[in-house]
Amino acid sequence: MFAGKRLAAGGGGFFRVLPYSFSRWAIRQVNRREGRPAVFYFHPWEIDPQQPRVPTAPLKSKLRHYTNLEAMAGKLRQLIFDFPWGRMDVLAAREAAKAVSLAA
Repeated sequence: MFAGKRLAAGGGGFFRVLPYSFSRWAIRQVNRREGRPAVFYFHPWEIDPQQPRVPTAPLKSKLRHYTNLEAMAGKLRQLIFDFPWGRMDVLAAREAAKAVSLAA
C-alpha cells in the first residue's frame, strides 16, 4: 500500500520497467506490514533479451514488451538473494488452512 492504494508489484512488466528498489520495497511491505508471503511471477520471454522483435508491433506494445529485457536476469538474481523463497503448493495449503480456521 502506498498513499492508501494497492500497487501492482508482483512481477511481470512492473518488475522489468520499475527500479528494483520499488519491487524490493513492495515485497517487504507485504512481508512485514501484512505478515504474509508475496507471490511473484514473470514470463519466460522476459529473461530472453535476444528474442525476435516484431517490427510491425505498435509502439505501445514494443515499449511494454521490450523495455529492460536486458536488466531482467540481474534483477531476478538480486530478488532471489534478497528474499527467502518457497513452493506455491505449500503456500496455498498454508493459506487455505488459515482461511478455514478463521471461518470456523
